[in-house]
Order: sequence, then C-alpha cells, then structure tokens
Amino acid sequence: MRIEDVLVAVDFSQNSLRAIEFALSLVGRDGDVYLLHVIDSDFAERLSQEGFDELDSAIAKMRENAEQRLRKILDSLPAERPKVETMTVVGKPFVEILRVANDLDFQVIVVGVRGRRGKDVEELIFGSTAEKVVRASRIPVICVPDVV
Repeated sequence: MRIEDVLVAVDFSQNSLRAIEFALSLVGRDGDVYLLHVIDSDFAERLSQEGFDELDSAIAKMRENAEQRLRKILDSLPAERPKVETMTVVGKPFVEILRVANDLDFQVIVVGVRGRRGKDVEELIFGSTAEKVVRASRIPVICVPDVV
C-alpha cells in the first residue's frame, strides 16, 4: 500500500512533534501531510466559567496561538518534503480528529502517545485522546511513542 495522505494530530507536545517527523517519512514527496490542532471546547468553556475570558475571546486567542505555533513548525521543516497543510478546529479532540479524517478521506492518522506515567484521573477512567481515536477509527492509526 502506498500512502499518499496522512492526518497528524498536533498538540505541540514533543510526542506530537515526533509524530510529524514520522508522518513525513511515510509519504513520498508527491504526498500530503495535514497537521491538525484541536482547540478543546471543554477547556475553553471551563476558562470562561472560571472568569478568565469570554468563550469567544478565549477560543480566538487559542486559535491565534495555535496557528502561530503551526506556522513555526512549518517553517522548521526541511524544504525537501511532501506538501504540508495545517488546520485548527474547535471541539472535543478525539471527535474532531475522527471527523476530519473521515470528511477529508485520509488513508492514515498519526498520533503521538505518552507512556503510562503521570496519567490524571480523567485519563485513567476515560482513556487518552489517542486511545479513543484508535478504538473508533475506521482507518489505520499509527501511534508514535515518546522517547524512553
């Protein structure tokens, strides 16, 4: 199977940066790699409820920050590479990753994963974003682990 397009979930962690490198190695120069950052709508709502910012303003600031960081990633990539595009959406991260992968008909999803250390209670009960994507995806998902 020749991989021509890959969706990479980016949360700006070291693991997601490693996932970008891995995705670029999967696709030939004529392929496409899409970097997707999801602004967690639940997190933005909590910020608003706690009085830090109005919801729309908080999302706008997070979007601006994410797009700036994605541009910085693009600028750091080698010139000899597949076409790389970026997207920023708002929602529940695992839901949006699956929706974008389905809507744009990607062949593969690549996500960075952390080891089991330092999990919070919510993650222990409900699972990580990567685990949810793996369980629900109808296309292959490649999980890139952290460096041990």
